[in-house]
Amino acid sequence: MTRTKLLVVLMAVTLGACGKKKGGDAAAPSVTKADADAANALVPADLKSKIEFEVRTLDDGMKHHPTKYTYVAPKQWKKGFMPGSFEPNDGDNMGFGTSVDVGTNCDGSCEPKDWAKVADKVNFSQYTAGKATGKIIKDEKGKNDRLMVFANEPTVQENAGSASMTVNGQTTTTTVTATSGSKGVTIIHAWWNDGDSKYYTCQATLNDAAAALAPAFEKACAKVSVEQ
Repeated sequence: MTRTKLLVVLMAVTLGACGKKKGGDAAAPSVTKADADAANALVPADLKSKIEFEVRTLDDGMKHHPTKYTYVAPKQWKKGFMPGSFEPNDGDNMGFGTSVDVGTNCDGSCEPKDWAKVADKVNFSQYTAGKATGKIIKDEKGKNDRLMVFANEPTVQENAGSASMTVNGQTTTTTVTATSGSKGVTIIHAWWNDGDSKYYTCQATLNDAAAALAPAFEKACAKVSVEQ
């Protein structure tokens, strides 16, 4: 082979390697209307007029080579503040503290790691170690993924301080009780492939008014297509 022909072959190989790559490191399952139908089948009857799932696509907001996510989300919801997220429209009583979002994480340098261990540290340990108030409903570990459903409860601090009030020269002191957080459900699905340079997550955070939708969002987060 002549030098000129060799250079042409090498250029063709290089251009092919630099072409658009679908799916990134993780597999890119096809998300279809059947997946939306499966989520819709789990919406409680009294919420069907408010929520209908469909296949939607968002990107991570990067101007150059954005990562696109295709997944099942409510058609009535708007794009959220964070890239890759949807949230209820303003005025919806499901709005405050409710969203569904997808993304990636390297936890430092983007290179192959033990992603099960990394995801446990970053996404799940706060729940398994009792740092979050509530109850683990489901914690399923697969070879290359993990799913957790957590029922959140408010944190109540009985002795958060004291307050004094004086009436007619008599001072009364009472103990202050402080409450932080709120009821709801958190759903986290993390997945990866062996040798990946990152792992992927889909998380639904539902306030108490939206908590009944947990099974539908669990189904929605089960399959996400990633295109880079």
